[in-house]
Amino acid sequence: MAEWKAVQKARKLREYLAQEGKLTLRVCAYDALSARLIQLAGFEVVGTTGYGISASLIGQPDIGLVGYAEMLERVRTIVNATDLPVDADIDTGYGNALNVYWTVKNFARMGVAGVRLEDQVWPKRCGHMEGKSIVALEEMVGKIRAAVDAKNEENPELVVGARTDARSVAGFEEVLRRAKAYAQAGADYIYVEAPQSIEEIRTLVREVPGPISFNIIPGGKTPLFDFDELVKVGIRYLSIPMVCLYPATKAMMEALKALKERDFQKVVELGVSWSEFNEIVGFSDWRKLESKYSH
Repeated sequence: MAEWKAVQKARKLREYLAQEGKLTLRVCAYDALSARLIQLAGFEVVGTTGYGISASLIGQPDIGLVGYAEMLERVRTIVNATDLPVDADIDTGYGNALNVYWTVKNFARMGVAGVRLEDQVWPKRCGHMEGKSIVALEEMVGKIRAAVDAKNEENPELVVGARTDARSVAGFEEVLRRAKAYAQAGADYIYVEAPQSIEEIRTLVREVPGPISFNIIPGGKTPLFDFDELVKVGIRYLSIPMVCLYPATKAMMEALKALKERDFQKVVELGVSWSEFNEIVGFSDWRKLESKYSH
């Protein structure tokens, strides 16, 4: 049953990627609670954010400090918390092509609907940070082929996304070269880190076989493109990594400041209520289950 659900979720993600004239948002969770909130808000796909997981798990920046096993466990909790397809960030695959093969197999066994692999040198860093390096195109192509082999063995419907960070390292022409090669190697969508104009996006959509994706981060290197304009140029899949993390951080800072000032009423006003939170985490469902099994 679990395997069949994983296949269904992967198929659903593929359907979203194939829909012309519609923009599906990959709304990113950094833990199980944020994944539940994304589902309750009515979105269609949960992404995972390595940036957010690094911050919430170890309180450190996204510079390759969180490893394979830690990421696998955090993503497992996210998959278990939602009925939506989960498209997981697997960084660089944590090593060479063999590591990618093993990583994809194990993420697939957990029930993710997709994985996204990037072409940075490990240890990687957030795509909007300075000081990045990228691997040779041929190395990344080998990694994508390994990812495709692994998913075919575990869940042939699993979506494999390939990300390139070449824009800020080697320029737009290298982005185009890599995007085409990654699609040819078997990637189901190409994720371009920080395109700089609508003209670049239009060129990518026109020249690269397969869907193009990227992310928008407040204060990041990607311009705040208008969503309707993105649909017009053919973007179907857009990642929003910080929609949960940044507002949650600000709310916690404000609540802690209010508490420090002994203004407990403001702390109450800044948060949800006891009953609201219990509903968010599904307490009423557990009570029904409890009644079912009680004498």
